[in-house]
Amino acid sequence: MRVYLKKFNWKLVIIIYLLIYSNNSVADFFINYANIDLINNIYVLDANINYELTETAKEALHNGISLVLILNITIQRDRTYLWDKTIAKLKLKYEIKYLVLSRQYILKYLNTGITETFLNLSAVLNRLGKIKDYPLIDKDIIDTKANYWVYLKVSLDIESLPIVLRPIAYLSPTWHLNSDWYLCPLQAPN
Repeated sequence: MRVYLKKFNWKLVIIIYLLIYSNNSVADFFINYANIDLINNIYVLDANINYELTETAKEALHNGISLVLILNITIQRDRTYLWDKTIAKLKLKYEIKYLVLSRQYILKYLNTGITETFLNLSAVLNRLGKIKDYPLIDKDIIDTKANYWVYLKVSLDIESLPIVLRPIAYLSPTWHLNSDWYLCPLQAPN
């Protein structure tokens, strides 16, 4: 009886290990560029982001699992003697779905409900990676005498995956897709 349990446990450990570390291809998200401009009394964001999915994430997408990507934006006021003060926090959410029958990709902007259709995954990721004139904050909120910084980070939302897939996603590095924080100055006009 003991020999059977030892063999079973050993096999279980190997199976879990293979599930977690299989398809461990290198991919990640990277913010190449970000800039803040003032247009019509509103600060707007321009950014270029590289979204590179792992084979595991692509396989899940092609098997009917939606992927939710999040762009976190934090605007902080620089303070000398205290911690920086957070002025605003924004969270932009995007959902990517693959429709097997029509062989099309659906990009849904979860903050607005707007959807777009694409013929291939690279077109979806390319569209997501180009942010142009996204409104961040009103000019009147910004003090012209202070320094402000905008922090950007993109990530795959593991919490939006199906419940049965989440434990594997938490343990597997192939699901931990995110960028480092990107720091961008917000310059108030004099």
